[in-house]
Amino acid sequence: MGQDAGARLSGTRWSGPFVAGALSLLFFAALFLVPLLGGFIGLLAPVPLVREVGLGRPGLLAWGWVLVVLVGAAVVFPRGETVLLAAGYLLLAAWPTFLAEQGQRRPWAPGRWLACLTLGAWGFASVVVAGLVGFSRVQEQLPALAVSWAQEHGQAAFLWTLGRPEVLQLAASLAGYLTPFLVAVYVMTAGLWLRAQLSQLGFSPKPEPFLRFTSEEWLPVGFILGGLGWVFAPGVWGWLAANLFATVLALYFVHGTAVILAFLGPRWGTSRWVRMAVVVLGIQVPLAFVYAGLGLLDSFVKLRPKEDHEGGAP
Repeated sequence: MGQDAGARLSGTRWSGPFVAGALSLLFFAALFLVPLLGGFIGLLAPVPLVREVGLGRPGLLAWGWVLVVLVGAAVVFPRGETVLLAAGYLLLAAWPTFLAEQGQRRPWAPGRWLACLTLGAWGFASVVVAGLVGFSRVQEQLPALAVSWAQEHGQAAFLWTLGRPEVLQLAASLAGYLTPFLVAVYVMTAGLWLRAQLSQLGFSPKPEPFLRFTSEEWLPVGFILGGLGWVFAPGVWGWLAANLFATVLALYFVHGTAVILAFLGPRWGTSRWVRMAVVVLGIQVPLAFVYAGLGLLDSFVKLRPKEDHEGGAP
C-alpha cells in the first residue's frame, strides 16, 4: 500500500473501525431518508470501510458490527423493511469492501472484479427478493407491487413519467420486474466510482486507466445463458434469466463506454466532463444497446486503437 497515502489517512481524526462503520451506515441511511440526493449519497457507503482497508486494518472490523446490528434487528423484528436494510447494507457497503480487500491481496483484472461485484449483487438481490415475495410467483408479484407503490407515491413518480398514468404503470411494472438488475446496476455504479478512488484511499498501485477496461472473458457465458433463458425458460426461471441478461448487458455497456473514450484519446477520454457526457448520452435506450454491442464485439475483435493496447496514445 502507498506509504504516503497511508500516512495522510492515518493522521486524520475520523479513523477507526467503529467510526468508519458508523459513517458508512449514515451514508447508506441517506439512500432512504434523503429525497433524490440520497441516491448519490448512498454511493459513498463503502468509502469509509475501504479507507480502513487502505490503512491496513481488516475491513470486517468496520462493517461486521454494523451488519450484526442490522441482522439482529431483522431477527427481532422480522419485517420486510428490516430484512431489506440488512441485505442492502451488505450489498452496497460490505460486498464492495470485501472485494476491494481481496483485490488488494491477489490482483484481479478490472473486468473480473466488476463482474464479480455486479453478478454477485444480482444473485443475492434475486434470492432476497424471491424470498420476501414468494419464489413461485415473484415474476408476477414484483410488477404489481411496483405499480401499487408508484400509485401511492404519485408526486415522486411524476418526475419520471410527467404525470402520464399509462407511462407510470408501464415504467413501474418494468422496474419491478427488473428489480435485481436495478440493484446490481446501482452496486456496479458504486463499485466503479470506488475503484477510481482506490489510490487516494491508500491502495497501490494506481488502478489501470478506464480507457483500457475490458470485460471478464467468461462474461459471454452469462450473455448466452441469460438470453436463451429469457426466451425459452418458463416462469420464475425466465425472470431470473431476463435479469441476468440485462445485468450482463450493463457490464458490456461499461466496456463499450471505455471503447468510445479510447477513440476520443487520452486528452478527451480522461476528462471527467467528457466521461459524464458520454455516459449520459449512452443511457438513452436505443444508444445503450449500441454501447453494449460495442463492448461485446470488442471482447472478440479489438476495436480500440492499436496504440492504446500497447500503452501509448492513440
